[in-house]
Amino acid sequence: MTTSWAAAGAAVKRAEPHFVSEGDTFGLDLGATPAAGCLTVALVGARGLSFHVRTDDAVDDPLAMMSGDTDRGRASSIAGLLTLERCGDAFAHVELLVDGGRGAVETVVARSPKPLPPLRTVLPERVGVVGPPGLDLGPFPPLPLLTKRIDAAEARARGDGAKVAARRTIAAEHDGSGQTELLLGEGCDRVELFAPDVPHAPHRNRLDVDAELRDADTDEVLARDRTDAPDAHLELCVGKRTRVTLAFAGSEPDHELPLLFASWKLAEHLPIVWGAEARAGFAAALRARHLPPPPEEPVFLAEGASGATAASTSIEPGACYVATLGTVHGRARGVGLRVRVGGREMQGDRGQSLSSTAVAFCAGDDDRASFDIDARGSGLAWGLALYRMVSAAWSAR
Repeated sequence: MTTSWAAAGAAVKRAEPHFVSEGDTFGLDLGATPAAGCLTVALVGARGLSFHVRTDDAVDDPLAMMSGDTDRGRASSIAGLLTLERCGDAFAHVELLVDGGRGAVETVVARSPKPLPPLRTVLPERVGVVGPPGLDLGPFPPLPLLTKRIDAAEARARGDGAKVAARRTIAAEHDGSGQTELLLGEGCDRVELFAPDVPHAPHRNRLDVDAELRDADTDEVLARDRTDAPDAHLELCVGKRTRVTLAFAGSEPDHELPLLFASWKLAEHLPIVWGAEARAGFAAALRARHLPPPPEEPVFLAEGASGATAASTSIEPGACYVATLGTVHGRARGVGLRVRVGGREMQGDRGQSLSSTAVAFCAGDDDRASFDIDARGSGLAWGLALYRMVSAAWSAR
């Protein structure tokens, strides 16, 4: 959306996201807009989130929740999406009221000399489509004490062999959101942010902290947690020192949130020929699938670009292998890897990553493996590394 509107000549700005639940209200000050220009505001939430808004110049007050649909100035969301557009005498303030659901609402404000392309051409899957009603999962279970949640998370990280940093806290603002900067070293990191322990909060058992990590230089999203859970859990791998911004929403206002930071060194024998981004992708693919680090250098390397590519190599009968695929550069929309050995076929699951995957397999009696790579993205290049994890796992017939 922001890219399309910027290409149409608009000055685009993203406001801080708001985490909302049913009945919540928040206001957004937009500032002045030149009389000759157009103002477009997009409010984007989850498909199951229902809300409506009013502008500061509405004739009737939609937040009064009057019956009927005769309130002028009232606009309702469709599939979690709502846009407001006006040219000339634009509004300066918007109020939003959540009718149902819960989750984060992102706000994009664009100012342009002329009307922008309608959202049906930018987000066709989100316009005019009403999603199915959400399932009623019943009441949330009681929230464990904060100290117990932190201790359990720390124990999990140490059990995985992580180096755990000293605990610290981040302050939430009056709207329950906040942010801070972190400096990540080369390796894999786990960042966990915990909802504060507020025994008498009205929605204590419904707390849901959402968070994301963005590259501080490029603003690219590196990891995101939008799950329905009181605590946020983020994992990523980086191939070089990287400054990131940690942003969150959904906390109790004006409280301190404990932050747990755990890190692992990059596995040895990851190829360096393709640079830091590829090494990070290989490491993330191995960690996500709980695969051990490679014991030796890769026995086969291949590279390619967007589209479908085939490759093959000889393998040792009786040995077991791991094939990893990672993005070298470009913006990936998804990478897939399929391995064929004899009459068997193994498919790599994509998991949460769009830029890396891995497949583990054993040779059996066969001496050749074939690889089918499907890479989709913009300006994309990928690298494939094959590792022999175990030699002579069994005797070939």
